[in-house]
Amino acid sequence: MNAGYLSQRKQFDVELLDTFANASFYELDYVHEANNQERFSTLIQTDNVYIPKIYKKYITRKVLTTEWITGIQLAKSSPETIRRLIPCGVECFLSQLLSIGFFHSDPHPGNLLVNEKGELVLIDFGLCAEVQQLDTEGMTSAIVHLMSGDVSALVDDAVALRFLPEDVKKETLLTA
Repeated sequence: MNAGYLSQRKQFDVELLDTFANASFYELDYVHEANNQERFSTLIQTDNVYIPKIYKKYITRKVLTTEWITGIQLAKSSPETIRRLIPCGVECFLSQLLSIGFFHSDPHPGNLLVNEKGELVLIDFGLCAEVQQLDTEGMTSAIVHLMSGDVSALVDDAVALRFLPEDVKKETLLTA
């Protein structure tokens, strides 16, 4: 391997570790999480999607106080409820990614609830990310190429999004 690749790889590893450490630190800071949640409550305008209210007066770095949500996890809901809310969730997350530029980075089943009104409720805003306009365009392209099965173009998207290095041997990836 050439020394240039190793130095780039080492820099990538350091940046990855820094990003992970920074995200971990903010995940444990409830003032930061409350600010993210409040920001989402103003940005998300998708029908049937709800962001619980926060109570700033009672929030500290170690205590997060939000509206209590009575409901169940989306994954444990009836198939009819899941089918009805999937388009809402897709619209919500695509708008975050492709137009808002601020993204809930932890949408696992425990963070997606259905409230008594039948709305999709997002919780846990500790891990959120800003998405640059250039990246939103690249992600849009990647989604289109993923859906159409264009693997070659998807590799190009991964390079444009800096998931893969510019000098990646594309033919090796495409024949694997």
